[in-house]
Parts: sequence; C-alpha cells; structure tokens
Amino acid sequence: MANLIEKYHPWLTGLLAVPLLVGIGFLINERLDGPEPLEIRTDVAPEGVNAEIAVYVTGAVISPGIYTLQDGDRVANAVEVAGGPATDADLIGVNMARRLRDEDQIVVPRLGESASAPGAAQQRMNINIAPIELLDTLPGIGEVRAQRIAESRIKDGPFLSGQELVDRELIPASVYEDIADLITVGQ
Repeated sequence: MANLIEKYHPWLTGLLAVPLLVGIGFLINERLDGPEPLEIRTDVAPEGVNAEIAVYVTGAVISPGIYTLQDGDRVANAVEVAGGPATDADLIGVNMARRLRDEDQIVVPRLGESASAPGAAQQRMNINIAPIELLDTLPGIGEVRAQRIAESRIKDGPFLSGQELVDRELIPASVYEDIADLITVGQ
C-alpha cells in the first residue's frame, strides 16, 4: 500500500490541489470584480415621502413670509399659502407655473413695479463679490455653478457684465435670462 501511495503521490496531490486552486480562483475573481457600484439618486425622495422645502414669499401678497411647501409645488402654491395675491398685485410678471426649489424667493410685484421688487437695483447680488453660498441661491445656479463662478472671478478677473457668465460658459443663456434682473457687477 505504501508503494502504491508513493507511486501515485504526485497524482493524488494534484487531485486534492485542483479543488483548492479552483476555489482560490473564484475568490480572486470575485475580489477583482469588486462589489456592485453604489447608485445614489438625489433627484428622487424616498417613495411615499415628499421632501419639504422652504420658500420666502414677499411683495404683493396678503401675508408675506417664509413658508414650508412640498418639493414639486409651484409658485402658484406659494402665493396661495401666503394668503393669495393682494388687490394691487401684478401677476402678469410672475411665472405661476414654475416649480419651486428650496430657498427660493418669490416676489409678487405690485401694479407698476417690476417683478424683481421695488428698489431692486440696490438689492441685486454683485456677482464679483458675492460668496458661493449666496450665488447658490440664485435660480438655476446651484452649488456647482456657484463654485465655477467664484473660480472664474479669480482666474479670469472680475465680470464686466452679467452676460459674461454666458460668454465664459459658466451658465446657459436660459439661466442668465432668469437671473439677469437679480444680479449686478457693481460700480
């Protein structure tokens, strides 16, 4: 028997090693592939849950103030929760169908005023000095675009006009149209 084992020792060793090597191969392959990538979606609230947002409604409304609404609500909903438009409200200049974002400011102008509020020239945001946190509050800007605007001020120099945001390819023309009345480049 010892002779037989000695004679077939290499074959027996190989026979026992094959399952071990196959198992090691599977483990290595699994490690090299890694886990499935994690997908994070920020555009969707958990099912059955509407995210709350806070908006500031001011101007020609019955009760101006900060109101909590649901993500996906529209400007019309914000005006409604603020008591509705005042008798001298000019709703023509307000896009009542626009979807709201957290931290939006809704200005309902009075008859004869522009939609950007009385005294807006003094209240406009200076894009040459505004911190990223304030730039982020402009409609359509967000964190990434605010960062790019701040970096462009340093790299390419101060903005000479608001249109330069489009010319420097920092925002699309459609976003510029939304914020043109809200920004300035200073004196």
